[in-house]
Amino acid sequence: MDALQAFGLELIRALQALSPALDGVMHAFTFMGKIEFYLLILPLIYWAVDHRLGFRLLLVLITLDLATATFKLLLHQPRPYWLGGVQALAEETTYGLPSAHASESLAVWGYLAYRLRRRWLSVVVAAFVVLIGVSRVYLAVHFPHDVVAGWLLGAALLWAFVAGERPLTDRAGRQTAAIQIALGLALALVVLLIGQGVQAALSGRSDPAAWSALAARARTPAYSFTLAGALFGAVSGYALMRRYAPFESGGVWLRRAARYSLGILGVLGLYFGLDALFGLIAADETAAGYGLRFVRYAAATFWVTGLAPWLFLRLRLADAPATSATGRG
Repeated sequence: MDALQAFGLELIRALQALSPALDGVMHAFTFMGKIEFYLLILPLIYWAVDHRLGFRLLLVLITLDLATATFKLLLHQPRPYWLGGVQALAEETTYGLPSAHASESLAVWGYLAYRLRRRWLSVVVAAFVVLIGVSRVYLAVHFPHDVVAGWLLGAALLWAFVAGERPLTDRAGRQTAAIQIALGLALALVVLLIGQGVQAALSGRSDPAAWSALAARARTPAYSFTLAGALFGAVSGYALMRRYAPFESGGVWLRRAARYSLGILGVLGLYFGLDALFGLIAADETAAGYGLRFVRYAAATFWVTGLAPWLFLRLRLADAPATSATGRG
């Protein structure tokens, strides 16, 4: 690992010889791997392109985030700038290996390219994924091997998702909304148990003194509450949408734009508004704070998959499909 880190630091220094000329470009590409970017793009696909595709992309993102967060904690490897010798052009509080930006961008956009099957899109996605990975190295928040590990993890989970989605969705689609919601809650509890198991595995294992202060917030269990809430909200909202508010994602572009404009206001209001409100109630790193984090992310994804489509139908911004709400999807 020391040899890989030494090589990585040399490469980062070579890339940063182009700083500050490329700083803005690299920050732009790295933003495209952040949660705020997905908050803007995935609802657009769900509301205005294909809600089935949007829901699956959301599940891919949550699954990858859980996998990368788990590996980061178990491996607890440093970020490049934690070791010194390179410019910290961005800051991160989590461990470095593997890169979540790399794994999530490959799996999420790779799945999009797989479903849409457009050669030009595959080329764009490949370039997009590479540039996001390069940006993370340039900014000194990841070693090259962090990015490669992220790509490998993303590719593996993308393959597993593609291989298993049809039998799983067929089986889940035959269940009632109540059972689907119960399944979402059970999966959320599994995510929380994984988080607790990782915390137990880390107990008694300390970081090197040279960079332990920079990793002081890296061991928080907050991620498991984030992902559990997001998963439960997404699954329960989707189940209720299919039962009570099935809608067509297509239509004229003016109605699609209206859906997105209204819907994204709700997303941003819940995501940032509840963050500010809950911050007045409890500190983040407390039991109450973790519970409120679960509620915040569940509310945001429930709005996207369930409540916003219901509102679109009531406001005549979307049409109900010709087929029954109990159709598979």
